[in-house]
Amino acid sequence: MIFSTPQNRTSFGAKPSDAFAGSARPSGLRMAVDAVLATTVLATLSACAGRSDLGFATLMSEVPATRAIIVPPPGGPSVVAVLQRTYQDGISQEIALSTASLTTGQNAFYVSMLNNTQTNPEQAETLSLPSLSQDRLLSEMEDRIPGVEMQTSLVYVQNKFGPFGFATGRSSSGDLCLYAWQRIEPNEPAVFLPGGAVSVRLRLCDADATVEQLLRVFYGFTIAAYYRQESWNPYGEPPPPPAQLGETNAPMYPLGLGSDTTVVRRRTISGETRRAAPAAPRRMIDKDTSTPAITTQPLPPPPTAPESGYPVVPPPPIQ
Repeated sequence: MIFSTPQNRTSFGAKPSDAFAGSARPSGLRMAVDAVLATTVLATLSACAGRSDLGFATLMSEVPATRAIIVPPPGGPSVVAVLQRTYQDGISQEIALSTASLTTGQNAFYVSMLNNTQTNPEQAETLSLPSLSQDRLLSEMEDRIPGVEMQTSLVYVQNKFGPFGFATGRSSSGDLCLYAWQRIEPNEPAVFLPGGAVSVRLRLCDADATVEQLLRVFYGFTIAAYYRQESWNPYGEPPPPPAQLGETNAPMYPLGLGSDTTVVRRRTISGETRRAAPAAPRRMIDKDTSTPAITTQPLPPPPTAPESGYPVVPPPPIQ
């Protein structure tokens, strides 16, 4: 006889699937969780491996040519590219210009605009404008016009922003090179509201240009950017109008109609006449007065033989 016991009931009365249900369900759930975790880890690793962010070692970035701080004069070299770097207290740009020379390097304007002249140079990412020392300018010329011996001009020159300095030199390829520098800042420094400052450099080499033509670029450039702050004004106060403006007995002529222009024109025509007719030179007394050359009267024709029967009339004396 077979006795019924709890063990027997469990062994013979229950289904085989029920006997292993308690151990199979926890194992399957754990396997599903492990699969999800593995999938997540693989997806994360693949995302990190396929990341396309690219870092650069420089903070310079290219901006459109329409965002150039300096605009060359009409007819001057065109703007090719603009590299810009932004600081906490200013901005700097390298404005590449079109180049027609064989000298090593790129024609460019180098400009820096300082928003606040009272800054801490030790603070990170701040713009500082060092003084225009001779050693610093020589270092800049050696870096931007290598191999060209530059001669600093001692002539005083100034454009619409104030005085500036320049140096010229001839390269081994025969190009004429110009390096000009200028710092624009208020004449009277403000203590509580600094007015800012602008530093400009020009490196320009050309195969066929003269010094006057190269300087024309630095005379005619325009600063097309500004900071929207009431205190930012590196140009100082505007100059007063001329003292003769509105006064009596002080005529002002349009360009080309003044008395000085007329005098120069007469001198030019007189010079051309002398060159065209060198046989009749004029003796110059000063730059504004000239005396006509001494001319002699033509000699009378030789007397012909008188007809017979008439008296002979002597010729007039020669003066």
